[in-house]
This record gives sequence, C-alpha cells and structure tokens, in this order.
Amino acid sequence: MHLISPDQVAIGTIEIPRTERLCLSVIRVRDYSSSLSEAEKAYVNRVNEVRRNQYSSGRRAAELGLSFLSVNTAPYVVDERRPTWPQSIVGSIAHSNILAVALVGLKQDFRGVGIDILPTRGVSDKVRERILLDEELKVVSEGGDQDWQTMLFCAKESVYKATNPATDEFLGFKDVCVSMKKTGAKFSAITTTPKRSSRLVSSGLGYVGSVENHWLTLFLLPR
Repeated sequence: MHLISPDQVAIGTIEIPRTERLCLSVIRVRDYSSSLSEAEKAYVNRVNEVRRNQYSSGRRAAELGLSFLSVNTAPYVVDERRPTWPQSIVGSIAHSNILAVALVGLKQDFRGVGIDILPTRGVSDKVRERILLDEELKVVSEGGDQDWQTMLFCAKESVYKATNPATDEFLGFKDVCVSMKKTGAKFSAITTTPKRSSRLVSSGLGYVGSVENHWLTLFLLPR
C-alpha cells in the first residue's frame, strides 16, 4: 500500500501486504471547497463551516489517492452515503473533526475497500452496549485498558463501507461480528445471519492502525 500525507500526519504501523495499486491518503481537515464541482459546491453552500471543511477534505484526500493511481477523474460526492468513483476504482472516505482519510484501489484487484477513523476513546460505554454483540463485549471486558470498543466500532463501519457498494445491502452494527487479533492489528468479520453480503464479508481482510490519537481501520475485499 502506498501512503500519502502531505500534511505530515504521524501515522503508526499498518500491516498491509505491499501493493502499488492501493493508496491511503491522510490529511488535516480544512476548507478545500474551492476545488469542488459546481454540484458539490451547491451542497456545501447549504451546510455549516465544520461540515463544509470535513466534506471538502474527504474529497481532497480521495483526489490525492486517485492521482497516485494515475486517475485524473475525481469522485463525485454529493453526500457521504456512497461516493461515485471512476469506473476502474473502488474507494472509501472517512473523517473526524480534524483528520480526513481516503482509501482507493484498482477494481481489477479489489471488489471493495472500506475505511473509518475515530478518535481514541471515542465510543462511550453507553454506545458500546448498543452496537456490540455479546462475544465482542466479552473481548472488551477482558481487554484491560485497550480501547477495543472504539476499534470494533471502526471495524464494523469499514466492513459496511467495503461491502455496500457491491451488494447494495444495509448492514447494521449487530449484523456483523468482528474478531480482533490479540495484537489489535488485524481483524476478520462474518455476518450474524445469512445475508447477500455474507460470503463477501467473510472473504475480507481487516487492518487497524493509529493516526495521531485516532484509530484507523481498513477492510479489503480482494479479487
């Protein structure tokens, strides 16, 4: 995987097999709205400054990744539900209040890719009880000081983002069971009941990294 961070964001180790046809971009959130398409500008003109900066930064991060893959067509992003990517590309965008990330790869190599980012300790105990399965709650309770609940939240989000464009199927938090490796660096996932996306989810490879007091999760669906 190739990494782009023009803002010199401090990125920890992410143990992903090396390929030059997958790119992760990490930038700081600021106003990039001047580079948006007219339709996208019409959208950001209706939202507040915080949302405008997050939105335009995610779009900018995606453009950086696509440029590395020699793709000059920008993604068309009207909202965050499902960006429309160039025909040869699979991709995913996420952001916190201060960082924006994008993961892009070639469709010939991946059926889908998903990414998510959250500040460490970003998931409260109340939210944890709502989103985690019993077996995941057990991991949290036995995990000591490790921030498993935030990592699991991010992992579930990245699984959904990777699979939804291929299946058009909604997966709720409790539709997906995530199994974290003891090191916290990798994960796998399955659906809790038979779904259209079940086989796709189980074929995926998940990775966890750290980025300036954030957790970053990537989920890849290789061909």
